[in-house]
Amino acid sequence: MKKFIVEPEYSGYKITKYLTEVKGYSGRSIRNLEIYMNGKRVKPSKKLRKLIRLSVKEKDKGTNLLPIEMDLNIVYEDNNLILIDKEPFIIVHPTLKKVDKTLANGIIHYMHEKTGKILAPRFFNRLDMNTTGIIVVAKNGYTQAYLQERATLRKHYQAVVHGIVEEDEFIIEKPLGRIGDELRRRVLEVADGGQEAKTAVKVLKRYPEKKITLIELELFTGRTHQIRAHMESMGHPVVGDHLYGGEDERAERQLLHSYKLEFTNPDTEKQEIVEVSLPEDMQKILK
Repeated sequence: MKKFIVEPEYSGYKITKYLTEVKGYSGRSIRNLEIYMNGKRVKPSKKLRKLIRLSVKEKDKGTNLLPIEMDLNIVYEDNNLILIDKEPFIIVHPTLKKVDKTLANGIIHYMHEKTGKILAPRFFNRLDMNTTGIIVVAKNGYTQAYLQERATLRKHYQAVVHGIVEEDEFIIEKPLGRIGDELRRRVLEVADGGQEAKTAVKVLKRYPEKKITLIELELFTGRTHQIRAHMESMGHPVVGDHLYGGEDERAERQLLHSYKLEFTNPDTEKQEIVEVSLPEDMQKILK
């Protein structure tokens, strides 16, 4: 349960307006709240008075997914968030072809062990099955809405790409889309259905003898396969990426890793940084 003391300047606001405009709740999430004013249950339409005590309790969101015990590499956890360093070859959420033994099943089991409840995981971001690194899970609807609408987030990746990238730093701004039902994304003009996409690239180290480059990337947009499609368009596909022309016998998967996340903590509203190491297969090819 979250508790607030209503600031004088918001006296007269309806609770709905106060929670959405001041405290970062989404309009949709308010329908799932129990709201108390000075300990008494009230409707969201009620008006506030200054310095009144407002308590908000979120109803649990259940799920039909099965809890399955997994070895989760949790790198950060507080009352609102769980950050997991995802291994390769794991699907984040069930699909039509894969309905269990996903990361979602493991998180449900973990939360059940802690709370005794079967709760739906609220993923803020997702990674492809063969991409490793930081996955963000919100423990409640408030945190999910806060991250989506109010928080400042910066997502950083590292990748091993084919060839020697000559320029030290550059920006890729090419719209991406797909044609028909094909899985891969390609550079596609906005007029033809593409979506604006922007990626910053920085060279970390070149390996001329291996004909590869280690790069750091930051996403300014979140298009599907954005890094993979953008790097292919530059003639430097990610090593091991079969879908985007990066086949390589040295890698069993695309060597792409979400290694750092900068985010605003919903409780303190301060910026936090979480960073994880390169996975073993990426370290091996660079040795």
